[in-house]
Amino acid sequence: MASTTSKILNSILRLVNFKNYIEKKLDSGKIDEGNNKGPSKYIISGLNLEKNQINGRNVFVIKPKKQKSKTNILYLHGGAYINSFSMIHWLLLKQIVKSTKCTVIAPDFPLAPSYTYKDSFEMVTPIYEELLEKVGGENIILMGDSSGGGFALALAEKMLEAHRENANQIILLSPWLDITLKNEEILKVDDKDPVLGIKGLQRAGKLYAGDIDCNNYLLSPINGEIKGLGKISIFIGTNDILEPDAKKFKKMAEEKGVEINYYESKDMIHTWMFFYLKESKETIKEIINLINSN
Repeated sequence: MASTTSKILNSILRLVNFKNYIEKKLDSGKIDEGNNKGPSKYIISGLNLEKNQINGRNVFVIKPKKQKSKTNILYLHGGAYINSFSMIHWLLLKQIVKSTKCTVIAPDFPLAPSYTYKDSFEMVTPIYEELLEKVGGENIILMGDSSGGGFALALAEKMLEAHRENANQIILLSPWLDITLKNEEILKVDDKDPVLGIKGLQRAGKLYAGDIDCNNYLLSPINGEIKGLGKISIFIGTNDILEPDAKKFKKMAEEKGVEINYYESKDMIHTWMFFYLKESKETIKEIINLINSN
């Protein structure tokens, strides 16, 4: 059963009609506002923060001040490909770095509708390849939430296709694995989800896709090759319209003999691990354990 705070959050999201947020933002025309400024000094206190640029976009590197782990996490943020990092991203990444002593590389990749997936991959692929040269795949974790989770898996599949060494782990938080949302099972979950709306996501996905088929694995990595990737872990809630595709992906992986750590949290909403809930703390512990096992 969901905690009281989880139920309250669910009620608040419904009250403010958050489910239509993406459609409202697309209708407003206020989408890509340029480079994210990154976390404030207060949020990142106790850690080292570096800021670099690739293709005119910011890349943030968050490191512990002492006792660094060899593990490097390339973190791709969610936001339906139209929103950049938010405070909740930085707070989670801070907690991860402090708890694991790893280094997090967080690129502010280009967003739709000003840009498409091509621009995002052109920025992020060189970051991964440089990281590969520096630390090797065994010390890399690809990680992302929501659309960033889909992006992370698609990047891993792209590297597999290019015969490049892959990351040791791929950790996906409420991942968006198929931007078409054509899975009929999604309709059964729609009423339970107070966060994501099908129409808004589909509109955002088409903008990000540009002029190619939305079924392309670079956009919908559920269609990509996964045999040969690093260890895959998925965290998903049952009150998330992305859950049916996560479950479908798990089944497909098992049929191919690909092992997946599949963490399904009953009654949890999209990206619940970012919020101050009892269930969030439990999930973050699992995520930290996975990172520490790298």
